[in-house]
Amino acid sequence: MDSKTIFSFLHDHFLFKFLSDEELGQLLPLFNPIALEEGEILYRTGFPGRNFFLVVSGKMLIEDENQNGVIINSRGHFGDRELHREGVRKETATALESTTLLAVNKRGYIAILSAYPSIRTRLSALRLSANILQRNAFPWIGSEEIIRFIDRKHINVLYGQLLLPALFLILTAIGAILLHLNLGIFMVITVLISIVWGVWLWLDWRNDFYLVTSERAAWVEKVIWLHDQRREVPLQSILSVNISTNQMQRIFGYGDVIIRTYTGNIPMRNTSHPEVLLDLISEAQEIAKSRAKQTDKDNINQAIRSRLGLSGETGPMAEEEEYTDLNMEGGPQLTESITPLQEFLNMFRARYELNGVITYRKHIFVLFKNSWWLWLFFVILLVSFFARLVQLIPIPSLSLLGILLTVNVLALAYTFADWANDRFQITDKQVIDLDRKPFGRETKRSALLENILSLDYSRENIIQRLFDFGTVAINVGDIQLDFENVAQPISVQNEVFEHYNAAIKDNELAESRRRRDDMVEFLAAYHEESNDEIEPLDDDETIQL
Repeated sequence: MDSKTIFSFLHDHFLFKFLSDEELGQLLPLFNPIALEEGEILYRTGFPGRNFFLVVSGKMLIEDENQNGVIINSRGHFGDRELHREGVRKETATALESTTLLAVNKRGYIAILSAYPSIRTRLSALRLSANILQRNAFPWIGSEEIIRFIDRKHINVLYGQLLLPALFLILTAIGAILLHLNLGIFMVITVLISIVWGVWLWLDWRNDFYLVTSERAAWVEKVIWLHDQRREVPLQSILSVNISTNQMQRIFGYGDVIIRTYTGNIPMRNTSHPEVLLDLISEAQEIAKSRAKQTDKDNINQAIRSRLGLSGETGPMAEEEEYTDLNMEGGPQLTESITPLQEFLNMFRARYELNGVITYRKHIFVLFKNSWWLWLFFVILLVSFFARLVQLIPIPSLSLLGILLTVNVLALAYTFADWANDRFQITDKQVIDLDRKPFGRETKRSALLENILSLDYSRENIIQRLFDFGTVAINVGDIQLDFENVAQPISVQNEVFEHYNAAIKDNELAESRRRRDDMVEFLAAYHEESNDEIEPLDDDETIQL
């Protein structure tokens, strides 16, 4: 790994990208490249901490004695914790594949931090991010998705909120003195209320996160027992990222990160490390584009070599099978069939999948909310009918009760049909919102998956938190599809995002194949034309000098 490659890597790395070329040139002698093969151990538990490492390419597994491990990917770093104190390694570092590292010894690491406090601030932010990740679970993150950074609101936000219970305590104490109340008992109750209020505010502050992953930027907000929400935007849909600060935020070093999309702005308010958040979002976008570009380039190179016979492999076109019509007699069916009983049971399921289409219904609580009074009326009418039948009550007449029961049952059936007819679907190409009134108008709204710009979910109150249902908002250009009151909205949002990613990758793959095939055909034609123009000399032809 030469100096030019090291310089290029550091120039694009978010820890050093704010440095000038001259400053980077001064740091180059401090970095020493290390190449590891798959399975090779860099250091073991108990080794003295002597170096700070940057991962240029490959993957490293950092695992402690209890086999709790974390994977460090390209552009990640590790090994800095032991350099801040005279300590030994508490983990073993192993290469998961062929890996290239840059190592800086302790003296050089301290010199860099002393010369550039911004690097110290960024490393501190990443350590806090790692601590948050260790203490909190994010089950909605995909298996291949990498969390690059987690931030939360600045501590000043919590201090400002804690002024309310403190003010409440002071004012109630003054009121108790002026009203000559029993100060001892009154103050005990007031202090308990203030403490509970303060703990609730602290927990609320701890549950708000801002995340940057390899695929999206997300804002997670939870209000204990009352409300939780997640807003996210795919990296491909981000137009720009800006920082906005007021005087107070500038004094204490925090601010607002504003993500601009086609559908508007997504603000990340009062983030503790706005510059780190902004740079990592930009870097995640660059990495995603670079990875896609490199994959496309590799595919084209391989296709060209195969088509021209340079690799000894058959070309991609020769490998394509010629498909014929399916013989349906006794063969596989194109659609999955279900029995009438299964179709009936599906009417009560919050989620079911049929023929590759995922269908969601509104939560059963919504049906109960809309029909509880009809059920109460039904029970009263039914008891009255039997009471009148055995002559326990003189009125009303059986015919009137029968008519009322019939009307009530029809109203219940209408309410159930209205609830069952509202469906939300995800196919391999689009999301669909179906709304149909019994004996009335049917509305179908749909959007292509690749046109999704952002996803939000929310559970607005304690009832929705208790029964785990809420609304998933899908922003598509100037319209919004709302999957209203669906069960487990977090899971629904994840499935929409997974299908969105699959659609985007399929489109990118199709476009890559189209460009590749066009280029391959052009080069193949050029290669053949060039060979045709070169004719060998006859035996009797000579060159006269």
